[in-house]
Amino acid sequence: MNIQLRRSFCLLIVGLLTACSRNGFVYSTSYGPVTDEIISHIEESNPIIVVPGIGGSSLVDISNGKPAWGSYGYTSYWPATEKDNKLLAFPWVNEDDESGKNRYKVKPFSMLNKVAINLIPFVSVDLAIYSTIVKSLEKSGYVRYKNMFKSDLSESGSKPPLFEFAYDWRKSNADNAKELHRFVEAKSNALQSQKSNFGNRKFNIVCHSMGCLVARYYLRYGEQGLGSESTPPNLDWRGSHRIENIIMVAPPNRGSIEALTNLVEGFHPHKIKWLKYPPAVLGTMPSMYELLASKDIIDVSNQNGERLSLLDPSLWQTMNWGLSDPKQKSILNQIASEITTNQNPSAQAKILQAKLLHQAKLFHSRLDLESKSPSGLGFYLFAGLGQPTGAGLVVNTETKTWSVKRSNAGDGAVLRASAYAIKNTEKPDEGSIIPWDNVIYFNSDHMNLVQNNDFFANLYDVLIWREKL
Repeated sequence: MNIQLRRSFCLLIVGLLTACSRNGFVYSTSYGPVTDEIISHIEESNPIIVVPGIGGSSLVDISNGKPAWGSYGYTSYWPATEKDNKLLAFPWVNEDDESGKNRYKVKPFSMLNKVAINLIPFVSVDLAIYSTIVKSLEKSGYVRYKNMFKSDLSESGSKPPLFEFAYDWRKSNADNAKELHRFVEAKSNALQSQKSNFGNRKFNIVCHSMGCLVARYYLRYGEQGLGSESTPPNLDWRGSHRIENIIMVAPPNRGSIEALTNLVEGFHPHKIKWLKYPPAVLGTMPSMYELLASKDIIDVSNQNGERLSLLDPSLWQTMNWGLSDPKQKSILNQIASEITTNQNPSAQAKILQAKLLHQAKLFHSRLDLESKSPSGLGFYLFAGLGQPTGAGLVVNTETKTWSVKRSNAGDGAVLRASAYAIKNTEKPDEGSIIPWDNVIYFNSDHMNLVQNNDFFANLYDVLIWREKL
């Protein structure tokens, strides 16, 4: 590499690290306040399942194993290229249709502990995502099992196993709840059959962001899926029989305004402006719509002051948002085979969008339904405050523009009221949909919360110390 090229490359790397550090994606050398008191009691703790948020699992091309999500550079597909768009666009399939599942072009590989940027061979910049929480739990004595179905689970001895649930986060959270059900059953059966010290223990779930929606749906409905308006799943808490505690970190329990921004404007991963995934690709993903905020959490009104719902398909088509945007025509033509079999992808895209918005509304209703949780199931909330977070929108249907009109307390992505799963924003004394055992707020943003030492101290309290009091 000549001197000028090497200098340019170094400046680029410095710029990258500076930009990422400002947005909370930094190297971490601290893995939480691990003490002898924690380690001495670790054998009494339950096995842990970590469920990451949206984008928190790497995806690889089924045909060749090449990364399609989770790393950037010469060894992977570059965002917004035609090849990557085709890979990441979620196929319009019925989850119960085995023939439809064959259309999937990518599959989950592992939880995304770090993002690798490989611009030239043998040189990599790694940005921490979930590595801090995993390394902290390892340091305290948990034994990490990276593979989804590792053959020998007895080797941990007296140390509890740590499992990472990697999943295709593009799918509906209800479908991924079915995957989580299969994952938990497989791990529990393996621990028992191999006579592990933890074979008769329940699990603790530690989930972040959208992963909490997957975990909550699993606890309530197990493997039943979303169902339909006429045939809803039974809310019988069937997923809870193997779970003792669920620890939710920055959960968008009532949705987030950030999902609208990404669906309308596209997504810049890790705040790197020259990387962007187009709205039409994101608009094929059921999970994205399930992250849209509930009507009573985000105040949305038009230019005349009339209240609107972000889950109303007519609003999206009036505003030309996402899949309905004529500017996305070239992207739709690239991914047409994923959304339609006829010659009019734009029309089929609008049909798909309406269908996914309707499914998202059903999903919200399933999680918002009040039901007494089983005795002995613990609910813990760790949420961030101190960052202005969008709480109100003005949508002008004439000029087809929109803007944030009001912000409230939150972590920059999720409002406090959403994380808390408040029943009624106009009557806060009614409390939460979720029977919290404990709620703790931190001065942190959405991603930095899983790298916060105060968070780890309180996490160990739930996992280890609390039972000793």
